[in-house]
Amino acid sequence: MKIPNPISLHLLTISFKIHKNHFSTAAAAASTNTNLTTLFNKYFDKTDVYSWNSLIAELARGGDSCESLRAFSWMRKLDIKPNRSTFPCAIKSCSALFDLNSGEQTHQQALIFGFESDLFVSSALIDMYSKCGKLSNARVLFDEIPQRNIVTWTSLITGYVKNDDAHEALMVFKEFLFEKSKGNGEEVGTSVDSVAMVSVLSACARVSNKAVSEGVHGVAIKVGLDKVMGVENTLLDAYAKCGEVSLSRKVFDEMAEKDVVSWNSMIAVYAQNGLSTDAFEVFHGMLKNGGGKYNEVTLSTLLQACAHEGALRVGMCLHDQVLKMGYVNNVIVATSIIDMYCKCGQAEMARNAFDGMKEKNVRSWTAMIAACRIHKNVELAEISARELFKLDPSNYTVWGLEAQNHETRKQSVTAQRLPLEQEYIMNYLEHDK
Repeated sequence: MKIPNPISLHLLTISFKIHKNHFSTAAAAASTNTNLTTLFNKYFDKTDVYSWNSLIAELARGGDSCESLRAFSWMRKLDIKPNRSTFPCAIKSCSALFDLNSGEQTHQQALIFGFESDLFVSSALIDMYSKCGKLSNARVLFDEIPQRNIVTWTSLITGYVKNDDAHEALMVFKEFLFEKSKGNGEEVGTSVDSVAMVSVLSACARVSNKAVSEGVHGVAIKVGLDKVMGVENTLLDAYAKCGEVSLSRKVFDEMAEKDVVSWNSMIAVYAQNGLSTDAFEVFHGMLKNGGGKYNEVTLSTLLQACAHEGALRVGMCLHDQVLKMGYVNNVIVATSIIDMYCKCGQAEMARNAFDGMKEKNVRSWTAMIAACRIHKNVELAEISARELFKLDPSNYTVWGLEAQNHETRKQSVTAQRLPLEQEYIMNYLEHDK
């Protein structure tokens, strides 16, 4: 079991009540990877549950979930009785690892020691079962809690969203609003937080219902969360998924501050709705007003816009930026490049981009097959289809290849003057090389 880095070790120094003179010794030990057993034997009180709780929590917070669970197991082997603070971090480590077996064992331990009904323990268990795909277990636990807080509600709602059951997530939120309206617990305005609102709006995006999205938007306004950036970003996406592009733009324009997610979301809204010129216009604004900070998501989305519009020159310029910024091995970006070249009638360039990919997924093979059809390369299309079949036997592209008799068509790309925003982008990217 490795010791955390010196900063974490300093926190452990406080937690374990190590004498300050020992800190330099412990830090030196950490730098030489002395194992934690040695340090424990030398400095720590192994009989103190609070020390163990601090260790388990610190390892979990540092992202070392395996070591956190190992510490919990070690504690139990030493027959140290856990308390209500022991279980939440241990359970969260199970969640982070999607380790259902360890999660169920930890649940049993919590049950044995009488902490299952503790609000923090039960919330952690609901989250763990949700992340491990056991929504029925999560719901049973949720229903057994006598008094729930927003963390408990959010854990269940988020669990349904992440398990693609947006309808049930919205039903749970409806239950929440109904319970709060009866005065059963905290008032809605003081209990709903931005994390819960983002989860609910994510569910709205999945059901693609304008009325539902507007209703949840109304709740956000009522509780004063409508101007929280994370909520605004998710709301923008929810309206877009309903086909309400103008409402998405309204949310975007009214944002007091925008981060890269905000700009990317608005660009994606336009690109996915075939409004390429508007997508470039937003990127134009991002370069001028957003500090010029863009990432692989921005580039991938703009490449989709180029593909839709047949904007080969801009697409090639974006490809150069991908190479410059080191995103060429990102499978999503690389697939967008292939798709862009394919739809701009440049099958050979699509093939070159494909051959340069280190990893390939269903989308990249599908894009390559499309490029082969345009290039009338039947042999390569069939080879690609067989590779795609290995990844996804049910994929329509594989079964449809023969049915189409290898008919291909080459898209014509008409030479046309680039819109002002695209000219600006071209100049910006070329001078940024």
